[in-house]
Amino acid sequence: MKQKTAVICLSRVNGGMELASVKLARLLSTKVETQFIARDESYILNKQEHFQNYNIKVHSVSFSSNLSYKLIKSVRDILIDNSIKNIIFLGASEMKSLYFATLGLDINFIIRQGSKKTTSKKDIFHKLFYSNVNYFVGNCEYMKHNIIDILPISKKATVKRIYSSLKLEENISYKKYSNIIELIHVGRVHPGKGQFEAIKACEILQKHNIDFKIKFLGDIQDKNYFDIIKNYLTTRPFEDKVEFVEYTSEVKQYLQQSDLFIFPSLGEGMSNAIIESLGFGLIPIIYNDTSSPEFKELGFHIHLTQRNTVDELQNILLSVANNMEEEKEKAMLNHPLALKVFAPSREQEEYIELLI
Repeated sequence: MKQKTAVICLSRVNGGMELASVKLARLLSTKVETQFIARDESYILNKQEHFQNYNIKVHSVSFSSNLSYKLIKSVRDILIDNSIKNIIFLGASEMKSLYFATLGLDINFIIRQGSKKTTSKKDIFHKLFYSNVNYFVGNCEYMKHNIIDILPISKKATVKRIYSSLKLEENISYKKYSNIIELIHVGRVHPGKGQFEAIKACEILQKHNIDFKIKFLGDIQDKNYFDIIKNYLTTRPFEDKVEFVEYTSEVKQYLQQSDLFIFPSLGEGMSNAIIESLGFGLIPIIYNDTSSPEFKELGFHIHLTQRNTVDELQNILLSVANNMEEEKEKAMLNHPLALKVFAPSREQEEYIELLI
């Protein structure tokens, strides 16, 4: 019998890490007593349906800085009062506080990393703050090596790779090509996520008189960036073919109605958005960065840029558009492979093995 476990995510925004923390807590809760520690007024706490029908006790903590006595005491009290022995932390900024919150306690400390880090943390101070970590988990091979390169790994710690999982639809209806290419992008509207690049890539379709529509699903988290995109579209003849759906709980429905998934995003981990697109048999066009080559190594039919430029996106998009029937047939095989590779039961078992 594994001991009580707390998943910790202290971010206030809505993004991949936050959704991954909720998903992991849900996954573990069917096998071990699971609790969740989140920040007050965060997206995670504001969407209480995240934990409906799951046996997960949720704690809210309030603090004003990443090194905060209030945060240290709040987390420490939760751990002691609830006899928690395992913690899985998704984040980085609050490591200083979590070090002091767990100091002297018998805690199996696990860090899960799903986004690329670029600044080395191997100085003497970070070595101290990370010294009580037992396991570092990357959600793909790239992140595993990024952890080794960037974070200070103590002699007692182990670095693991556990691929993200996703509950995918087992029975889907593959969308037939209707002479209008339906493109989709899933991700918060923010520089680096690639919405602007995706729109510019679609200019090649307009130039070659190939009919298309493109939908963007995700919160508008950078209003200035969104305004730049909207202003740009007013100068283009295909403005009416671009739709920003913003946040929706019907992501699967939109994916089901799409042909092609375009995702020129940099710094992603093993992106849930990419996995979902594979699970619906879409044709993915993705920037060749971080973990994206692993999808090809795993056997999925995807298209990767090499230099990660709009010109290259356009070349790939035009080639795919001119061979849609063949492309869709190849992409159909992504669905059964995704069901196998990204099975939740597999991820659950691999995390349970790390718990005491």
